[in-house]
Amino acid sequence: MRMEFACICLSLSVAFLVQTMLLVAVPLSAIELGATPLALGLLVSAPYVLPLFLALSFGSLVARWGSTRPLQLGAVGMVLGAWLLAALPGFTGLVAGQLVIGLAQLMMIISAQTAVTYFGRGTKLERYFGWYTTFLSVGQMLGPLLAGWMIDHRGGPAGAIHAAFLLSLVSLVAIFISNKRKGHGGAKKKVGLRVGLARQLALVKNTHGVQLSMIASIAAMLALGAHSSYLPVYLESLALSGTTIGLIVSLRAFSSMAIRPFTSMIVRLLRGRYATMALTMAFMASGLLLTGFAGNFYLLCFFSILVGVGVGLSQPLSMVVIAEEVLEEQRAQTLAIRLMANRAMQFLAPLLLGFATQLGGFTVAYFICGMMLFLHLAIFKWLRHRYGKTLVRKFAD
Repeated sequence: MRMEFACICLSLSVAFLVQTMLLVAVPLSAIELGATPLALGLLVSAPYVLPLFLALSFGSLVARWGSTRPLQLGAVGMVLGAWLLAALPGFTGLVAGQLVIGLAQLMMIISAQTAVTYFGRGTKLERYFGWYTTFLSVGQMLGPLLAGWMIDHRGGPAGAIHAAFLLSLVSLVAIFISNKRKGHGGAKKKVGLRVGLARQLALVKNTHGVQLSMIASIAAMLALGAHSSYLPVYLESLALSGTTIGLIVSLRAFSSMAIRPFTSMIVRLLRGRYATMALTMAFMASGLLLTGFAGNFYLLCFFSILVGVGVGLSQPLSMVVIAEEVLEEQRAQTLAIRLMANRAMQFLAPLLLGFATQLGGFTVAYFICGMMLFLHLAIFKWLRHRYGKTLVRKFAD
């Protein structure tokens, strides 16, 4: 089991490393091709568009086949997408590769998260998801650094894209050497591929733990999207150096990565997952709201760490709650609808921040995002208070 878990984490970490490398290399390649700002924006958002519509179908596929085959297909798709970027000239390759990589990563994430839910229960599952998300954070942190080095020393954006293709092969190999594990053993009734959105929304509506998990997860994506999309531009407007900007931005990713192995211990200290999730939303809301008012380097670092810790803890806990709240055969589809909501927020958060910045500047924009996160926290606490007694009994450690 440990070897299988390690192979899954390695494959997903490399897949995220490839994806974050391409977040740097693809826009620069598009600029070299003369892309307009609108075309560049559409190109960058391409990986998130199709998952909005196909996440439920992919979740049904994982529920029907188990995790192994979809995970392998996703790894093959990552290789294919990176190859399209490297092999096809011009915008054709950039668009096609981005679309394929977005779908492949969606398949890998749903499959991997579903597989991890079968590795344990309770605090053991918290530790597994903590380490799983830690591996993903490592890939997300190293990807931009590696892409930048490749662009500076090995042939520009094209060199970084070719390196991403070679690394995607590592992800594929890691998946194929892992042990085989079925999604729910094949003993239960198989789920059809066509699953209606109404059916999944009914599951969310009627399952209180899933509601709380979704609120925390969407809040984290709002914080992540708002923090990462315009923060470098805001920091540049404060006349900070490029090195200083890079340090402040990287602190969020580093703090998310550093806190995740301690998820289970923090839950015990705070006496429950839901109390921990509420605290993470308070951290994210405070960090974002105050960022727009801060001009001091140390305060900006502190607020970046607050957002990073909030995101770092909320994501594994939201997956653990779903894993233990729903039936085994519903896990893949519930994780899929969670991922669909995350992708929607990743797509909308930069648009919201851009619109608010256009109207009132960065201070107003970050203030609005912070208040929206406090609204998420208020809804979370209201739901938790309404169903608190039942939930505390069910999820007592």
